[in-house]
Amino acid sequence: MRLFLSTPLCFLLGLLLATSAPASEPVTSAADASPAAPPEAAASTPETPQAPEKLQEPEKPQEPEKPLSPLTSLYPLWENTAHVLPHGGMFLGTSNAEFGILGFGQLGTHPLSFIFRTPNIHAKVRLLEQEKLAVAAHAEFVVFLPGSSEAFTSSNYISRLDTRDILLTVVPVGVTASYEAFPWLYLHGTATLMGIFDDGPYRKRVVPGATLVAEFMAFQRHTFRAHIGEVGFWIHDFNVLGASYCYRRSWFEAQIGYFYRFMREGRQASPLFSLGAYL
Repeated sequence: MRLFLSTPLCFLLGLLLATSAPASEPVTSAADASPAAPPEAAASTPETPQAPEKLQEPEKPQEPEKPLSPLTSLYPLWENTAHVLPHGGMFLGTSNAEFGILGFGQLGTHPLSFIFRTPNIHAKVRLLEQEKLAVAAHAEFVVFLPGSSEAFTSSNYISRLDTRDILLTVVPVGVTASYEAFPWLYLHGTATLMGIFDDGPYRKRVVPGATLVAEFMAFQRHTFRAHIGEVGFWIHDFNVLGASYCYRRSWFEAQIGYFYRFMREGRQASPLFSLGAYL
């Protein structure tokens, strides 16, 4: 009896529990069971990582400008260089006043010579310019007024002519080649013919001369030069031997030198000094 009563009761209880229990959810795999991404994350697209900016290479320091002098050297008439000032460039100094024309020409004068009764003007034109070689032609017009030989810059300083009582006109014409033998060594060779014109005691003639200047640029702003030359050749006038130092920084230039002239009559020493500015 207990078994009979308990069986229908258990059956009814089972039906009631089945109808009241919530519907079971379908079983999903472990992969499907992962939580869904939040809507904000799903809507946003991942940003592309920016490539790192290239580091700018430090600028290489510019090489120091070589102090190539576009001027005539300390010793007048006989020495020169094949370099010229740029167009519109100007140099004002105690030994030279120069002005660059069109990038291949140069016009100038020796200003102090006017004080000592020696008017002058000179010009230079570049004929050739290569990587290591430059060639220029130059000419000068100099007038020694009477008594200029007694002044500080006199004809005796340049030649052995005495102009105490005469007016003397001198026209040197020459060619200069400047060659870069090494980055620290330049050679400047000049060949000159100096014409002498006078109606007085001196006959009209042409005096040849040749000089060589070795320019040592071992330092950035310091230049050392060795000078050697011969004037007259078969009609020997004098030999010149000297040394000079040049300091150039930006627009400023200073030169100092000491020269010997060896003549048949003896030897003469000439200290030289000049200051100037590039404008």
